[in-house]
Parts: sequence; C-alpha cells; structure tokens
Amino acid sequence: VAAAALGAAGAFVQPPAAGAAAPSGRRSALATFGLVAAPAAAELLFESPAHAAPAWTGSYSDPNHPGCKREISVSGTSVKIAGTDGSPGCDRGEAQTPWSLSAALRSADSDEVLIDFSPKGGPKDLVGKWDGSGIRFPDGNKWSKKQ
Repeated sequence: VAAAALGAAGAFVQPPAAGAAAPSGRRSALATFGLVAAPAAAELLFESPAHAAPAWTGSYSDPNHPGCKREISVSGTSVKIAGTDGSPGCDRGEAQTPWSLSAALRSADSDEVLIDFSPKGGPKDLVGKWDGSGIRFPDGNKWSKKQ
C-alpha cells in the first residue's frame, strides 16, 4: 500500500528539465512533503485496531447457577441483564425466580462492565471484566459466553 501511495504521489511531480536547476518554492516543498507523508498516511488508514471491542450481547452460563438464564443486551453504553435463579440451579426442574439488572460500560469498546446487583441484594457497583470468552467477577466466578 505504501509503495502504491509513493508511486501515485510521484506521478504528480514533474522532473526538472535536463540542465535546469532543481525547483524550489511551495510546490516543490509540498511535493516533497507528499512523498514523505503518503506512506505514513497509508499506514494510518489501513492500520488494524489495537483491540476489538468485546461482544457483550448474548447468552452466558453461570457455574454457580447451572442451567439458569443469563442474557445480556447492550445499547450504546447501557447494559441490561435478564436472568433466573433456582436452588441453586435451573437444569433439574427447580423453581426459578426471574430478575433483571442494569449495568453500564465506560465506553462502547470497554472491557469492563459496572453492574448494579442491588436488586438481588448484592453490591451496587460490581465490576465484571471481559477475559476473551466471558465475564470474570472479583469473587472468581465467571459467566462464560455461549456460542
């Protein structure tokens, strides 16, 4: 890409006539700057991002509540979590109690979510950290994202 940009930039610069002095002035300076800046600009345009934003939206499994619902939806930086709890799980026909929580991301590409667990008797501002395949909590629990 940089080589193409260099070639394209050079196509606009006319070589000096035989025996003529090298041109000077604004056009010459700008043409030279273009030859130097074009490769750097091409690198910036086609550079891949440092890291991709976590894909928070989806279904998760919680080992502390096997088979119970954990659904996350995201709109901008607002996060909604819907779930159920059993005693302790939901995969053996246990009675289930539905709940919903609000949460927030610091930015759209944040790898941390701030969850308000107070409706369930927990902390108001619990931080969950995206670890590449799910959300890890300070107590060591991890909600693994289902595929």
